[in-house]
Amino acid sequence: MFSNEQLQDLIEGKMVGNNFPYDTNNEQEIEAHIRRLFHRINRIPNLVCEAEWNHFGSGYASFVELFCYQKEDVIVVEEKYGRREIKTEGIIIDICRLAPVVIMGGDDRYKTIRIETNEVVGGAYGSLLGGPNLLYLSEKFQTIEEKLKQALKEFDYELLEAEKINQPLSFQTKIPTIYREPRGYLVMDAIFYWED
Repeated sequence: MFSNEQLQDLIEGKMVGNNFPYDTNNEQEIEAHIRRLFHRINRIPNLVCEAEWNHFGSGYASFVELFCYQKEDVIVVEEKYGRREIKTEGIIIDICRLAPVVIMGGDDRYKTIRIETNEVVGGAYGSLLGGPNLLYLSEKFQTIEEKLKQALKEFDYELLEAEKINQPLSFQTKIPTIYREPRGYLVMDAIFYWED
């Protein structure tokens, strides 16, 4: 895991890691590495993987979020008034931009699509950062989880354990995150944060 000094470096946006590409301190090199991992994951049979590369359209995110699902886990919930609501069960992987670590958990995502144009007009999705119980996957995802873990291992990413990163942060600091108040910071907040 990380020392308090390393956690403070991560909060300040500094890269931590001895393995390539994190040892280069080069954001483009790290992004290219994450993109190669993304393409590797998309080659897993019957798996679709979507990525949020753009810091959720605002602020700064210290991570890239992937959402991976099997085609059969996309279901139509409702169709009416020219709109179709779709529910997708899948796995979120948050890949840190500052250190070779990831977190993984389950999510249900919803999209509302205008049937006539196939335009997405609404949606809802969760985040792994909002609560301590989100870093777990149901038995349903066991096979796909193993394939994802293999891909992460090939790219030298460590999957952090929920028990360790859900611990309270042991020092006072200010983290640019929308997920928790300063007195409630967890170790996870020092590594995975999003400033909206």
